Amino acid sequence: MPFKNCICIFVFSIILSTYAQPFQDLIAEPVAADSAFISPLQPEPTNDPIVNAAALNSFFKQLQDLETTQKGKVRIVQVGDSHIQADFLTNAAKADLQQKFGNGGLGFVFPHKLAKTNGPNTITYKTNAMFTSSRNVRPVDEHPIGIAGYLLFTTNKNSAIEVTIRNEQDYVNTIKLIQPNNNRFFDVGLSTGKLIPFQNYASKPITHKVKAGETLSAIARNYKTTVDFIKKNNGLKSNTIAIGKVLKVGNEQQVIIDINTSDFEIIDLKNDGTSYAYNSDKLLSTFYLIPNQVGNEYFINGLVLENNKSGITYSGIGVNGAKLSDYNKFDLFFEQMQALAPNLLIVSFGTNESFDKVSVTDFMNQLEIFTTKVKQNNPNVAILVTTPPPSTLYKKYENTYINEYTQALVAFAQTSNKIAVFDMYHAMGGKQGVQQSKEKGFLAKDEVHYTKAGYEQQGKVLADALLQAYQNYISNK
Repeated sequence: MPFKNCICIFVFSIILSTYAQPFQDLIAEPVAADSAFISPLQPEPTNDPIVNAAALNSFFKQLQDLETTQKGKVRIVQVGDSHIQADFLTNAAKADLQQKFGNGGLGFVFPHKLAKTNGPNTITYKTNAMFTSSRNVRPVDEHPIGIAGYLLFTTNKNSAIEVTIRNEQDYVNTIKLIQPNNNRFFDVGLSTGKLIPFQNYASKPITHKVKAGETLSAIARNYKTTVDFIKKNNGLKSNTIAIGKVLKVGNEQQVIIDINTSDFEIIDLKNDGTSYAYNSDKLLSTFYLIPNQVGNEYFINGLVLENNKSGITYSGIGVNGAKLSDYNKFDLFFEQMQALAPNLLIVSFGTNESFDKVSVTDFMNQLEIFTTKVKQNNPNVAILVTTPPPSTLYKKYENTYINEYTQALVAFAQTSNKIAVFDMYHAMGGKQGVQQSKEKGFLAKDEVHYTKAGYEQQGKVLADALLQAYQNYISNK
């Protein structure tokens, strides 16, 4: 629907209506990139830190049941970009919520280290072989990127991944393997007591001389690698390649020590329809992922790790550089979310959209696509959207896009029962937030990302908002 010049007219008409309107009804005509969208609608003063907290009532009821009976689990999943991949924000929020409701386990995890990118430090991963990765921002078309926003795969049958959980409070009873189309690419192995000396793999480069008519994506498919890998390892800034150029397209694996399945106790996994799962009577600190000997390629989208205790699990899913539209490209992401069984989904985007000068209209449309696909696969999940935190554009300009997205999200939440919104932008200072965060040591030098302390502060204010809204729910019953 075309965006109106005055959003107030829309807001009042929607308030009078008994039916929720689609996202685009709250979106205005795109404005020039160098001008700010100023909505006359301002958030009304409220004792509730979350706009339209009633949209989370099903989640609050589950929290109340957990607190009252001290049985079962309540699962929270937060999806976003590099602000979430760093795990500092989600880890701080998780700590505060688990302190009140109990620690139900780590939740969803992915071996970011093996994909050569940053990730949580709660788990260490070791391997004896080389793995290739792809991510939703710049994928290889045919590779099945799912719930992590990343994919990890190998062709080495004699490889293994050692998964070690650092902290005793995070030890697990339940392991779920999430794999493309729920195929059994990997088995779970436990130690038989034999020392498995994981060592660095050796490799030598595989090269390819570009021929006429070849493209990077075609070459990547040929060598079962990614466009990202080729560009990064050849210093390419674009997808344009010259005929005759010699490209490094991969590595010939020379494994120092092969892994044999006889070295492990291979566990009988149960197919629950969304994952292959194992439940142990005793807590586990270390286990192994072993390629199933059927097939020639082995893919992993991620793991769900839980204990047998009641409490909260809080899973962070973030991809550096990602936008809503990057997740929306892959239906497998939404299908595999069923394996996480979230009671609350927290959606946190906007920073990367602002650098691409995505209009408010397009941002809200992508959010509608995202939430619609989520609900198709998880119809009972409650959805909380956080506005992006303050930042600058290129350390030179005020990021007015962030403010525009914030106003549109708040306006929509005030007139729709579809989502709740937490205003992280104003919680972190609003227009003065960049300067305030710099003074407190919360903002990184690029004035886009935050320091560890800054992300932890965001996690704490988010957890505080959820806890306050929960208390309001209890008081108003």
